[in-house]
Amino acid sequence: MNKRMTLILSGLVVLVSALPAFAWVGTEDLGTYDPLDILAPFNQTGVRTLSADTLYTLYGLYYVEAGATLNIPAGTVVQGVPGATFVIKPGATINATGTAHSPVILTSSQPAGSRNPGDWGGVVILGNAPVNKDNPLIEGGIIDGTYGGNDPDDSSGVFKYVRIEFPGYRFQLNNEINGLTMGGVGRGTEIHHVQVSYSFDDSYEWFGGTVNAKYLVAFGGTDDVFDTDFGYQGRVQFALDCRDPYVWDAAGTSNGFECDNDGTGSLTEPRTWPVFSNVTMCGPQAFLPDLVVGHKFGSSALIRLSARTSIFNSVIMGYPYGMEIVNSETQDDAWTDTLRVRNLSLAGSLEKTPGSIHRTDKWADVTTWFDRMTPGYSIDYNNLGTAPRTAADLNLLGGYPLNLNAPNPVPGPGSELVGSADFSDSYLSDPHFDVVSYRGAFDPAAKSMDAQWTAGWTNFDPQNSDYGALSPVAEVPSVQAGLDNYPNPFNPSTTLKFSVPKAGHVTLSVFDVRGRIVANLHDGELEKGVYTRQFDGEGLPSGTYFYRLSGQGFEVTQKMQLVK
Repeated sequence: MNKRMTLILSGLVVLVSALPAFAWVGTEDLGTYDPLDILAPFNQTGVRTLSADTLYTLYGLYYVEAGATLNIPAGTVVQGVPGATFVIKPGATINATGTAHSPVILTSSQPAGSRNPGDWGGVVILGNAPVNKDNPLIEGGIIDGTYGGNDPDDSSGVFKYVRIEFPGYRFQLNNEINGLTMGGVGRGTEIHHVQVSYSFDDSYEWFGGTVNAKYLVAFGGTDDVFDTDFGYQGRVQFALDCRDPYVWDAAGTSNGFECDNDGTGSLTEPRTWPVFSNVTMCGPQAFLPDLVVGHKFGSSALIRLSARTSIFNSVIMGYPYGMEIVNSETQDDAWTDTLRVRNLSLAGSLEKTPGSIHRTDKWADVTTWFDRMTPGYSIDYNNLGTAPRTAADLNLLGGYPLNLNAPNPVPGPGSELVGSADFSDSYLSDPHFDVVSYRGAFDPAAKSMDAQWTAGWTNFDPQNSDYGALSPVAEVPSVQAGLDNYPNPFNPSTTLKFSVPKAGHVTLSVFDVRGRIVANLHDGELEKGVYTRQFDGEGLPSGTYFYRLSGQGFEVTQKMQLVK
């Protein structure tokens, strides 16, 4: 380990060390490093500006307090450790201002080749725009503070040209950080050109608010792509989803859209009523036509519990099912044309209910509603794809199946996506929407992905990206030890397999997300070799647990999921 000088300044640890050829001027730790509490808080007040020539490591819950500003300039890289999360409180400001050729990168602290969904928390932005809950908490109260208010024009700053990689830290089952979580964020906030990659929960989730967004990318997410709740009423245009067919939510169902009003199906105002246009969703079967047995992928769009999410001029391919419209209030809104789906192309939904790719078991009339071309109806929704077909029928330049690490879902000549958009609907009159002639996120006239809005700042292989020196605390020990468990997720027991690279005193412990030890599986001498130990989670709640192997010259930590 390099010798270094450490200086503690108001919650910021400045470390000067010898760095490799991909050199940073220095490295700094953000937040509170507490080995006994990975969620230890740090509260920023005033203005703090990071530097693109410094490699940062984020620890704990980093709160930007009301009245404070966090500036993250173009080219800045921040590595998050388990549990580390940026939380922008109502009244606070974040200005993450990347560029097309120099994005802000918020990523895992693990080295290339060893990263996993949920390696760190992610970004939570909270504001004062309307929500339909009274003083709601984000993530079950683990993150401090409420959000929401009565200012639809509230601003939380600027968040542009930003990559968020391997976020989604899971505190407990169904209690996770998303890649980008927005609670009561107002439309005075500028959000565009954001990529969330390999989130362990949803890629993007809006809890109420009015914030608009453009140019969003979701890549390899575990749960849903776009999750809207608690009265979100923003506008989103130009978005891409690329699903890794080997990554899904083992504890639930992984959908494209998942939309609720308030979680109970009530009619509480403001209703969840966002409008999406020009979305290209490439579901798992767009990359792997024959999915793995036991997968948990679901519908292109699950709209339920009184939500009115509306989708226009888009293409969704490769999810097992098409539309899933659930509960009577939502179905009534669809029939009465309050919930609108127009100019939508579906393809590659190969697990169909009888006679339709849609979930007719949830709503018998969903196919008739989606097609809306039955004689007697006055509206032609111009939706396509109720009959089963593959994504090859869309005639994309990237072919079929698509390449996950180099996706090219640009429509080719003769594609039904070319020239078939329509912006005459009143829902699209908002000036946020740019009028274009094509369905989906990509301009067929530009042809190459190198000329599309994703060029220069996105990364479709974040697992193998080298961001240079690891921060000192995150350095990999010089003596390597192996550690794994199977099965994972598990209920209630699992086998921990570990290799000891050097004889000596070895400890193997299991602890919860607050750093509290829940089991000591070994504490004593071991010879060099491979060993196993059983861990029984009976009596423990579902959630994420960590297990740590320590010995002379080595220490390694892994995580596992108890799902009951």
